[in-house]
Amino acid sequence: ARGLGYDVGYQKIRRRHMNVKLSFDSAAAERLGCTVEQMRQTVKDLFSAHDLPCVSEGDVLVFADKGHGDDFACMWEIILALLRSRWFLDCASTFTWEDEDGEEDLLDQTGKEVVADFP
Repeated sequence: ARGLGYDVGYQKIRRRHMNVKLSFDSAAAERLGCTVEQMRQTVKDLFSAHDLPCVSEGDVLVFADKGHGDDFACMWEIILALLRSRWFLDCASTFTWEDEDGEEDLLDQTGKEVVADFP
């Protein structure tokens, strides 16, 4: 006897390529008594804690997914934490989410409401 096959949708694994790009305004960082490098390191530490690699360390930091099922949730946990941080909103000059559907400017999506201070 041959078994019946069916597709329930969630069983299909679709590989999403996701990354987060960000940069900082050095003058804004100096006004807070910090350096851009301190801010960059703080963000690197957040992504590193979730084992999400920094794949570009030029003027714009780029963090990429690893291809694991929890990458999306981990990346958005970090994104939301940064968007709730006054120091980040005051000093970020770019903050972009990118996946196969395109790019989204995350700073444009904020109402600039914040609840936390550096770090």
